[in-house]
Amino acid sequence: MERIEAEVAFARGLVELTPGRATEWNPLVAQAEAIVKALKAGGAATDAATAVARAEALLAPLAREAKSYTVHSVGHAHIDMNWMWPWPETVAVTNDTFTTVLKLMDEFPDFCFTQSQASVYALAKRYNPELFEKIRRRVAEGRWEVAAVHWVEGDKNLASGEALARHLLYTRQFMKAEFGLEPEQASLDWEPDTFGHAETMPAVLARAGVKHYYMCRGGPFEKPPVFLWEAPDGSRVLVNYETTWYLNRIGPHLAKSVVEFSKKTGLRDWMNVFGVGDHGGGPTRRDILAGHEMNTWPIFPRWVFTTARQYYAILDAQRDKLPVLKRELNFEFTGCYTTQTSIKRFNRLGESQAQDTEATAALAWRALGRPYPGDQIREAWIDILFGQFHDILPGSGVRATREYQSGLFQRSAATFGTIRTSALRAIADALDTSFAGAGAPATPPQQKWDRAMGAGAGRGTEAGGLSSASHQLDGPRVMAAFNPTAHARSEMVRITVWDVANPKSLEEMKKKTFIARTPDGRVLPAEPLDTGTYWGDHYYSDLAVPVTVGPMGYASFAIEEGRFTGEHPGHVKVNGGQAAPLGELSKAPEPTIENEFVVARFDRATGGVASLVDRKSGLEFVPRGQPAAVLEYLVEKPRDMSAWSMADPYMRLYPVPVASLRFRLANPYVASLEAKLKVADSDVTVTYTLRSGEPALEVAVHAVWLQRGSPEVGTPKLRMLFPTALDRAAGVYEIPFGTIARDLAQGEEVPSQRFADVAGLAAGGRPAGVLVLNDSKYGHSLSGSTLAVTLIRSSYEPDILPEIGEHDVRMALLPHAGEMTGAEMIRRGAAFNRPLQVVGTGAHAGRLPAASPGLTLIQPAGVVVSAVKKAESGEDLVIRVYETQGVASSAVVEVNAELFGRVTAVAEADLLERPLERGTARVRNNGFTVEVPAYGIATVRVRLTVK
Repeated sequence: MERIEAEVAFARGLVELTPGRATEWNPLVAQAEAIVKALKAGGAATDAATAVARAEALLAPLAREAKSYTVHSVGHAHIDMNWMWPWPETVAVTNDTFTTVLKLMDEFPDFCFTQSQASVYALAKRYNPELFEKIRRRVAEGRWEVAAVHWVEGDKNLASGEALARHLLYTRQFMKAEFGLEPEQASLDWEPDTFGHAETMPAVLARAGVKHYYMCRGGPFEKPPVFLWEAPDGSRVLVNYETTWYLNRIGPHLAKSVVEFSKKTGLRDWMNVFGVGDHGGGPTRRDILAGHEMNTWPIFPRWVFTTARQYYAILDAQRDKLPVLKRELNFEFTGCYTTQTSIKRFNRLGESQAQDTEATAALAWRALGRPYPGDQIREAWIDILFGQFHDILPGSGVRATREYQSGLFQRSAATFGTIRTSALRAIADALDTSFAGAGAPATPPQQKWDRAMGAGAGRGTEAGGLSSASHQLDGPRVMAAFNPTAHARSEMVRITVWDVANPKSLEEMKKKTFIARTPDGRVLPAEPLDTGTYWGDHYYSDLAVPVTVGPMGYASFAIEEGRFTGEHPGHVKVNGGQAAPLGELSKAPEPTIENEFVVARFDRATGGVASLVDRKSGLEFVPRGQPAAVLEYLVEKPRDMSAWSMADPYMRLYPVPVASLRFRLANPYVASLEAKLKVADSDVTVTYTLRSGEPALEVAVHAVWLQRGSPEVGTPKLRMLFPTALDRAAGVYEIPFGTIARDLAQGEEVPSQRFADVAGLAAGGRPAGVLVLNDSKYGHSLSGSTLAVTLIRSSYEPDILPEIGEHDVRMALLPHAGEMTGAEMIRRGAAFNRPLQVVGTGAHAGRLPAASPGLTLIQPAGVVVSAVKKAESGEDLVIRVYETQGVASSAVVEVNAELFGRVTAVAEADLLERPLERGTARVRNNGFTVEVPAYGIATVRVRLTVK
């Protein structure tokens, strides 16, 4: 019955697909349907075979047409990384699945298997080398297809562009080393369950030899089953959009899918991905036997077991006839832009630390000849990449998921931190800092090991930052500030001095004052930020000092005990320059903080920004009566899959009233206003900080979060709202290797990375905007002209308690008169997430100048430098750039010969660092030019003289 019903149904579909034969075939199909109806009405079981034979005989004229349609069955096992289980179970699931597949290959010579994710191959090699060797043999045979171009089937909205580049780079390295596969032999990106896809993905993939894409989730809009997906730079990948889901089984029900696919595409070849998944399992004997059985049915499609690569070759032949989509393929599961905040914070920190480490290690390699620790950097990067799996980074896993990824982050942070610290201290020790004095003070030998050599207890390294330990004798403390980004920066740095003049008490340390002396002889005040003790009786003072550092360069200065005299260079004023005692504010007028760029006035009721005025243009950026940077507390209605999906709120507290308001800092360099608030059972502190020389108002949130979601309560959520005084507001958001403008202003939650810009018309119809930067957030929504950043969501499924604990978030509010370019937004976002790195050294002669840029020229302004690192093979320096304005450009980058050496040759390369046959890179001065397409990416290998 199953056989003949399926054949008759397919025959009816063939009539629809072949209308020219309808007159001939319709009567035959009708007669066959009558036989089936009679059989179902009570025909004896012994009559079934005869009835089926009669019906098939009637349909025989359709048999040739039926067999012209082919189902290409691709066996697969969807193995989620640590989704609803811990790492040992992921290893066991992979081991059992691969064992099953290999046994099926032994039994069925025509059976093929396709498996993605480098991570599962890596774990097989580590935990079961014997099994891995069997996989190698099947890969060499061609029946086991490697569809792994990323380390994991990862998120494509929240991962940075450079992280995606490392997925491709390290996965291709692994596949070449272990299976001998060139990138062109594994050209399929397998992403069935990924929760949305950034519009720049084709550009990234095309630059790594990827031509094909397989997906199931791509936003709730109608899509063709097969199409070409085009990035803004014109790059394309061929997409097979799965319409029957990737966890299918083989059975007669699939014939209907063949008909529907053919109606939409005109193609007679359809790919059926089958195999038990999520928790592994893969293809079963039942599936294979069913395929073999159905292949014998005369009025049915031809059934073959094959690889995805073979099927995409058929689609490639139709490439010129396929529709083209030019857009992002979003949105899916908007709750995943915020859920599991610690995982998202670790991801952002890990990505930033990885790039900082590459840059500083490259500088130490070129300037000092220090070995570049490429293997260590690769392994630490992979720990970050693993966490970008589509159920880890989006936060849709259980507690064990979060715990394992926390451990991986801690391991990578320790690696990155140690490499950066060692490299930067070595560079600092090679600087000519003789401007600071004659080295160590004249101290009796028995007192030489005073406390100034102490404090080596790792302060500042909790999340992978540099230690503030000085390792110096008492006297002038030389500090070197390094800029890990490729654009010049003028900022306030926070430095630490320890046990100056061997103080006997904390009060004695607090009374000390300090100055900073620069190599060119200038003397600057060093303003106190904090003074305290650390692990015993080590006394420290944290100081603020302004520095200007060239792109990927450094600057040095000496800190001495002393009192500054002269005109203070700082521009920060509190309450118009009036005295502002620290502590709880009185009932005086609303407090203000200003510098040379902006004037911020604060609302007493909420602590928020009641007014933000750009001094140069005079524009007001906050609407009257609607303070910005104000907290909102909501509780979403209960719903299933709370980690994945947001629900409408049934309770809202906005604005959250302030419990206390006080100034924490007030000096010409830095001023901070602290607001304490009570959010249900949780305590939240919001600190607003303005620094001299910086146009952005920082907003730091510290929350002791105790709100728990449940099926009875729903999902508690904390957001920060930024109302803007702009008309016709629109949002611009960061995506991998670029930005995107979205015409969404009805409160839709959308993903963004390091910033979101609200642009529109200010008073008088003048273009203006507000850039909101962040260090760890991804969920944003624009409602009218108000931007909301979702900070915490206490989901409860599948992790019942993901958010209880302490949370720290840094944001910044940067108003701009006129439009801000995408390149400037990206540079601001990079600087906010990758602070200047400061290490201490002594006063000494050295072979390197006291201050120097690393990259000396970058043009045009719309091109951004994305990465600077040593090549994975060979002795080249790798520099990557991308274009942000939509203008094809000839980019120019030059390096400092004193630090990096002389450029002798350059070659344009792909993301895998393979030189291109027709590359456009050319040597220019001590650098190169390279042609970058509009919105395109270009990678250049730079050969330098041996130092």
